[in-house]
Amino acid sequence: MRAIAALSDHRLEKVHVTNTLQKKVRNRNCVKIACVMRITESHDNQLLRNKRILDAASALVDLARTRIAFMVVISCAVGYVLAYKDPFDYVRFISAMLGTGLLSSGGCAINCYIERDLDAIMPRTAQRPIPAGVISPTAALIYGLSLIVSGTLILFVFSNLTCTALGLSAVAIYLGMYTPAKRWTWLNTTIGAVPGAIPPLIGWAAAAGEVAPGGWLLFAMLFVWQHTHFLPIAWIYKEDYRSAGFQMLTTIDESSDRTHALTIATAVILLPLSAMLYWTGHSIAGPSYGIAILLGGLTLVVTSVQWRRNPSRKAARMVLLMSVLYLPAIFAAVVIDRVCGWT
Repeated sequence: MRAIAALSDHRLEKVHVTNTLQKKVRNRNCVKIACVMRITESHDNQLLRNKRILDAASALVDLARTRIAFMVVISCAVGYVLAYKDPFDYVRFISAMLGTGLLSSGGCAINCYIERDLDAIMPRTAQRPIPAGVISPTAALIYGLSLIVSGTLILFVFSNLTCTALGLSAVAIYLGMYTPAKRWTWLNTTIGAVPGAIPPLIGWAAAAGEVAPGGWLLFAMLFVWQHTHFLPIAWIYKEDYRSAGFQMLTTIDESSDRTHALTIATAVILLPLSAMLYWTGHSIAGPSYGIAILLGGLTLVVTSVQWRRNPSRKAARMVLLMSVLYLPAIFAAVVIDRVCGWT
């Protein structure tokens, strides 16, 4: 009996040890699982934080309207390169472009803040940062103001008071006149062309310390060019503009005859207007510039006429593309003239 009892106790002790070991293994597994879950959760949280940071950065870039700012900077650079006298001041050149670009981006950001409710209506703009909820209206406003202040300080410190005044006037006209004008007159395109034509004046003033007649010719060129550039955009998205209540020429011109006529007319006017800078200012505009304005201008006229004959989105986009390439082509030509010593 004692032997049987001892054997039974031994078996019970063995079972107890086995159960204890199994509990320890289960506990260890639970700990491992908990650690893995914590690591996974931490990783997911980090990914979420990274996504939010990327979304916020993307929203700030979107609000700054970098494509518009790029065209603004290019036109400012054209004015500077045409007007500078040796030696070339790289610091002043870069600061003029940077300050002008920041002012442009700041104005665009505040414009998005002002028109956030209208942007939410139009499919083309409904996914912009503010209506999409990626960034708050207050944050967008602060961001826009900070860009304007930064651009103003850069122009004031590294350029001159003339550049600063021109930059601030461009922002004031853009936000104070153009933005509200879109709701009550189709002439808003013409109004908006005024601040859009000021950047080359800033570049000219930064290089020469004043705005000479050549600078005003650049202003006139940019003023006319913006009609050729923007009318195809307004035509492509005319239903969006109509739904938001914007008074565009394309929303009231049902036949599109006036839209096409104005696009062709401005493209034609651009040819002799841009040539004036070459024929009256050989010291600042050389042969490369002459070739660029001739080929670029004729291309704009031809594509505008083709759009009139075939009023399709593809033809409208071709006019838009050629107008976008026009400014960089002129800038490249101006640089070539300067580098080769032809001006």
